[in-house]
Amino acid sequence: ENADAFRWLNSITNLFFFFIPPVIYGLLCHQKPFVHLGLKKTIDWRSAGVVVMIMVAALPMVSALQELTELYPWSKAALAKFKLAEDEYNKAVAIMAKMDDFGDYLLSVFVIALLPAIFEETLFRGGIQNLLARWFKTPLLAIVITAIVFSAVHGSYLGFLSRFALGFLLGWIYHRTGNLWLSIIGHFLNNAVGVTALYLTSKPGSKTENSVLEQTLPLWTGLVSIAIVYALFMLFEKVSKNEIDHPGEELPMPGVRHYTDPFLDDTGSFGHTKHN
Repeated sequence: ENADAFRWLNSITNLFFFFIPPVIYGLLCHQKPFVHLGLKKTIDWRSAGVVVMIMVAALPMVSALQELTELYPWSKAALAKFKLAEDEYNKAVAIMAKMDDFGDYLLSVFVIALLPAIFEETLFRGGIQNLLARWFKTPLLAIVITAIVFSAVHGSYLGFLSRFALGFLLGWIYHRTGNLWLSIIGHFLNNAVGVTALYLTSKPGSKTENSVLEQTLPLWTGLVSIAIVYALFMLFEKVSKNEIDHPGEELPMPGVRHYTDPFLDDTGSFGHTKHN
């Protein structure tokens, strides 16, 4: 009965938890906060096209990783706990994805696919990964840690590896271009495919069954998917070569000369040093 209210409450919660904090950080610590986060004005649509192909090609790999997780010899108690958590997660998704007509489908695409893509990418890639890459000086480590946090936040045990893989792909796309819009497009597409699958397989006016949300592809398709994704990333490197710019490099705040750490002043101490 309260599906619409639940949708908007979830969106408002995501806004305050995922989007506003990194924006405030950017405003406080950088002269060009949105440039720092990767929210550039332009998009290379060739790069965006390759991102779309990467995300579509990665779907079997993501599905195979979830199936592999379920095949692991968990104890009965652990597996029962994981299944219960997965059912609760799917139940929440099913409520937000309740679609009786095409208008509901468009609303679900907006609330479940677009808004989370913008909000989550701003925090995880534009904020956390960007900052960790500066601190560690090792972008790959920053991508891995951010992908782990990204997956853990979703609270899905059986889907942990699949969401980690998704986070890693989005993190690499952001790392190579510094353009957050590309990772947002990839994230949105992944979400939109799920919403569209629900819309096409559910009957108007009926409850969305968890079995629809739990469908997986054969394991062998995952291996094929990995090979295709790798080839597409090689193409992505060629297409995006003019856009590769090391995300986050821009003028620091006045009085701060440390490009890699906005919290250090000229003396290497925390805080800003005033200049005459």
